[in-house]
This record gives sequence, structure tokens and C-alpha cells, in this order.
Amino acid sequence: MPATIETYPLPSIYMESTFYTVKADHTGIPVISFLTDRDYDYAHFSFSGSTTITITVCEPIDTYAISPLAFEIQGTVDGNKFTFDLHESRYLIVKINKLKELVLIADPLEVSAPPASGQGIYHVVANYRADFTGKTLATSAIQEAINDASSAGGGVVYVPEGVFLIGNLILKSDVTLYLQGGAVLRATDHKEDYTVDFHKDSLNYDGTWLIQTEPNSTNIAITGRGTIDGNGSWLRASQNFVSNLVVPILTSNFTMDGVIGRDAGLWALIPTRSNHVKITNYKGFQSLVDYEDDAIDIVESQHVLVTHTIAISEDDPFSTKTWNEATDIAQNWPGSPQVLENVTFDDCVAWTCCAAFKVGMGVEQAQRNVIFKNSYVYQASRAIAIHHRFGKAPAENITFENIDIEQVIHERNGPFWLHLEIEESGRGIGPVTQVLLKNIKVRDQGRLPSLLRGTDPFRIESVTFDQIYMMGSTKPAASLEEMNIRNMELYVVNDIR
Repeated sequence: MPATIETYPLPSIYMESTFYTVKADHTGIPVISFLTDRDYDYAHFSFSGSTTITITVCEPIDTYAISPLAFEIQGTVDGNKFTFDLHESRYLIVKINKLKELVLIADPLEVSAPPASGQGIYHVVANYRADFTGKTLATSAIQEAINDASSAGGGVVYVPEGVFLIGNLILKSDVTLYLQGGAVLRATDHKEDYTVDFHKDSLNYDGTWLIQTEPNSTNIAITGRGTIDGNGSWLRASQNFVSNLVVPILTSNFTMDGVIGRDAGLWALIPTRSNHVKITNYKGFQSLVDYEDDAIDIVESQHVLVTHTIAISEDDPFSTKTWNEATDIAQNWPGSPQVLENVTFDDCVAWTCCAAFKVGMGVEQAQRNVIFKNSYVYQASRAIAIHHRFGKAPAENITFENIDIEQVIHERNGPFWLHLEIEESGRGIGPVTQVLLKNIKVRDQGRLPSLLRGTDPFRIESVTFDQIYMMGSTKPAASLEEMNIRNMELYVVNDIR
């Protein structure tokens, strides 16, 4: 049966790739050039069934790779064309010759996409006259639609394809913000259009929460195949200003499904002091140049699932954190500090210059029952990390299972594949205990020895290594030395098997 393929128009503010063209079967897929030559291009479509992907490049193809390598997708080359088949939704990174990478986003078809009109639909253009050309601010129109939907007991705020310049938006209970494929909510070029919600001391920049939830809200969703664009590289360079892209804060039952979040300038998607959060089919596209631009940070939240997601960032793409009220970014967060527990990352693809899958550095309140599983590291300086640097609370019952690590090559605080450390920073230290690493395939261990290092009076305790496969070996490593873990102090290993 032929594939069903859905494509999305190229937003007017983005440049097409000069390196790649892409087709799914015979359907052309727009390819967007992301930020700088040091970043990547990306192509996005949705499909069901089976489809043949054809990538055409600007030169004869000598070498290629499709990551995650664990998918074992085979391709064929004919001159400057590269083809392979897809049978299910995949988020892939394609490297051809020495060209910058192509990120291929093959989403599943949308389920239960809302109609553009009808009962409970608040169309921001048809009903509220929001400017879809990107020439004037659409903030008031979109916020009015959100307010009306919430006041009516709930509804869908429908954002059609087009470019919508926004200031700060506040999402309210029982509202779904739906972004049609080709729709872009875009931050402006001017910090004067935003509230100042925090000051980031390490950068000495003011910052804002671009889109946040109303405190004590519930049942909020952001869905669709559109884009939320923080315009972060521009605002950092020209305005000394940054944003958190989406901040579900002091909310419950929050869903984010299908959208692209790009170029936040700082930590992008940060569920904070929230519970029962689900993030799925999300694409976090950040700069590979701008420091402190984490893609997804789960902060002081409970019962969180992040699944079928790709995140690319210079800094940590997937991490968990707990802070206290004195921390710069947290000083204006509503509510009180909370523990973080029952957080799962499943089927995630990470590409970073820093730590791919990480607990910490902030552990001001307890972090417990955190799982990273069935996931993939394309590039990192550290693939797996628990870095307890700020705070006195415990990090406990942390699992890394079924992780495939391809390249540990970047120099920032590395490169080594594993980083388990309690580090004194002047803000107190606390324990790390009950850590399980199971079925880890380490294709690249990094140039430096990995860390397993406590700090007096706390050891890193109860660490179990189960089926760690190093550097192409078909037998699991039987010792720390075989795992290239040599930077060690104050630790307890329960078992290696």
C-alpha cells in the first residue's frame, strides 16, 4: 500500500538549504537551513506506511552514514543521490561527505487534528484577525483567543500556517494551542517587547518566559506540526537578551505533542514545578554554538514522560534539575521548591557538545526515580552523566538502560563516555546512590578516562553495571578498566556483569 505523506510549506522567514533536496517517494520535502554553517539543515514531514527517501546533494557522494546507527538503515548511492526506505516514524541524522548534517524528521501522521472552524475552535486569524504575515505583533489577538477559550470552559486556539510575531503568551486551563504545519510563533527582534522574568548571572543577560502556563492551571496542551521560534541567536547577539521558549510552570496535566521548538537562546522547554507532563513527537532544535542553550530540562516536576523526541543543542539536550529560590533563573518562579521524581526519557535522540543524558548539576531538592532508556547519542562530550554540583539533596534510583553511544568527541568537560561525580562548588554537596547502567553500547569511549568520583563525606554508592559493551565488543565489560573508567574516588560498585 502506498504511503500517506503530509508536507508543510516553507515558512517565509526561513532559508532553504543550499546543500540538500529531499523527496519522500515522489513528494518534495522542504529543507530548512538552520542558523549558521556550524549547525545543520532539517527536513520535516509526516507519513504512514512505507516510503522511499531520496536525498540529492550538491556533489558526488563518497561517504554517508544514517544515525542512529542502531536502526541499521541501509542506503544506496547513485552519483549525487542517496536513497533508503522508512517503514515507521524516525528522527534521523544523515551525514554525507563532509557536508553539514541533514536532520530528517519523519513524524507519524497527526491523530485527531482539530478542524479549523466549528464549536470550540478559536481561529486566531478568522476570528481574531491576527497578522499571519510576520509584519506586526499578533500577541493580543492570540492571547484574547486563549482567554476566550478558557473562559468558555475550554477549547482549541487554532493557529494556521503563517508567521506570527509574539510577545509573551500565557496559556490557561483547558486550552489546546494548536499550531498547523507551516505555522510559526516567532519572537521579535526587540527585548522591549517582553517582560523581564529573570536575570541569568552566568551570561549577565536578562531573560523572559516566552510562552508560559498560568500558575495553578491544569489540562493544557500545545499540539500540531508548527514551530515555536525564540529568535534566540539574534536576541543574544544584538540585545543581550534570552528566553525560555516554553515554560509549563506550576501546572498539571500538560501535553506537548508534535511541534518544533527552535532557537530559544537559553534553556528552551522547561516544565517547572509541574506534574503529569507528557512530551512526545517533539523536535528541539537549538544552536550548536550558543552556550547554555539546553533543549529540554525537567525541573522540580513529577510524573513526566518524554518520548519519541530529538533534541539538538550546544549544551545539555536532556536533563533534570532542582534549584532553590536563590538560584538566578528560579527567583521569580511561583510556588515553593519541589522534589523531582518519576521522570522517564524514552526513545530520545541526543546531539550535543556537552552531556547528552544528564541528572544535575542542580540537586537542591531530591531527584529520584529518573530513567533514560531506549535512546541514542549521536555526538556528545559526555554521553551519560550524573553531576551533583549544587545542593545537598540526594540523587537516587537513577537508571540508564538501552543506550547507544556513537561519538564522544567534543572537548567541553570531556570527552569521556560516563560522568558520575559529586563535586564541591560552595553550595553544599549530597549523595548519589542506586545507579543502574544496563545494556549500554559504547561505540566511542572518548579520548579521556571516564569519571566515577565522590567527594568526602559522600561516596557514589550502589552503582551496578550490567551489559556494558565497549568499542565493538560482543562481550560485556568485566571491569571498570575495560570500561575505561579510571578517574575514580570514593565510590561503591555493587556489581559488574
